[in-house]
Amino acid sequence: MLNPLKGNQSSRLPSQGREATILPFSAFLIIPAIRGIISPYMDPRVLAIGCIAYANGLPLLLTSKTLGVWLETFGLNYMSIGLFGLLHLPYTLKFLWAPLLDHVPLPFLKKVLGQRRSWLCLTQVTAIAGLLAMTTFDPILNLKAFVACGFVVTISAASQHVLLLTYQIETLNSRDWGIGEAMGVFSYRMAILTGGAGALYLATFLSWKEVYILLSFFMFIGLIAVLIMREPDRFACEHTRDFIKRRDWINYALIGPFRDFITQRGWLAILIFMLIYRFPENLLSMMQTLFLLDLGFTYIEISSVAKVFGLGATLLGGFMGGYWIRTYGYKETLFWGGLAHGVSCLLFIILKGLGANLPFLYLTIGIEHLFSGAALTAFFSYQLTCCSIRFAATQLALLTSLAELSRTFAPTFAGWIIDSHGWTPYLSLVVLSAIPGVWWVKRIPFSQI
Repeated sequence: MLNPLKGNQSSRLPSQGREATILPFSAFLIIPAIRGIISPYMDPRVLAIGCIAYANGLPLLLTSKTLGVWLETFGLNYMSIGLFGLLHLPYTLKFLWAPLLDHVPLPFLKKVLGQRRSWLCLTQVTAIAGLLAMTTFDPILNLKAFVACGFVVTISAASQHVLLLTYQIETLNSRDWGIGEAMGVFSYRMAILTGGAGALYLATFLSWKEVYILLSFFMFIGLIAVLIMREPDRFACEHTRDFIKRRDWINYALIGPFRDFITQRGWLAILIFMLIYRFPENLLSMMQTLFLLDLGFTYIEISSVAKVFGLGATLLGGFMGGYWIRTYGYKETLFWGGLAHGVSCLLFIILKGLGANLPFLYLTIGIEHLFSGAALTAFFSYQLTCCSIRFAATQLALLTSLAELSRTFAPTFAGWIIDSHGWTPYLSLVVLSAIPGVWWVKRIPFSQI
């Protein structure tokens, strides 16, 4: 008679053997798949894009939100702080000098570094110098010099953004543009985290002057990448020589992109949409940290919640927005995403009544950043559908410049409202400002999508 136990043991042996064989075989298949996903991001050209994007992102908060917190320590009122939002004016005007960055060579530097690398090197150095120079001036006693240094930083950063997009197009194959963009977005967000949460954390045990000096040295990451990377193919320079010979450089490079844009259906509605859709976020942007400080939250709490946790919510919202676009299309995503973001800003009004309530701050930041990420993903993706491939760089510079326009002037308007009427009317205006952009979605063309 057979032993039942032995029989059961023997019956399991073949299965165990198959599992022991399948698991290593599965691992053998998975590891190359993971390596295949990661390896494109290890391309030196893609890594260079990431380093430059990081250096390009640092000045954004160091001349806006973080700068506002530093300026408050000097005793400036909210309207005065809001006026510093005008420092971002170069971001809205970068389309004016973008053709010069593309075609005009720098003396001496071009021979050593090439067209792209020479301009990138110059903008990196001037941005670093501008940030360091800001720390040497008192914004009360030397206002003009302080503002001038701030403009040096933002002009350099805006120019660098144009150069980064051009470098990405020139060095990568079209099938790898998504890889380069993903690396650029990730690095840019990490820079925002450094200039936001990192700066607030450092300010708890360092002076603001020391914080700015330290963070300005972080920008050397981009400069080192520029010096190491290879110069891209110079087809742009060949075009430049042709334009000069034919004497139609101005007609093609400066007038052509705009002439092409206004031939498409609904171009004026698109421009208006670029101006108004992001107004709620831009109105809230520079004053959000000051609002939380006024409620009684500490630098550490704001860094942890509004910066780190908020970044995660924004990234999640971005993925959610991408899924909505594929499922429902641009029109529905822009409409419902913008509406949800506007409604979510009501939570800030409730937070004003609750005071420094940390759990509700998590809820407020999480929901607002989530829908902001979804709406912005649809907004930036829609921009791509509005441009001709032949003139994409200049036309995108035009659209992004218009989108940044409200970020330049909204803080000044916001500061005046807060000083005159307080936080509640200001937050109510943020909620109501979402209505025009959401309503205008029905007027923009979607035929090219």
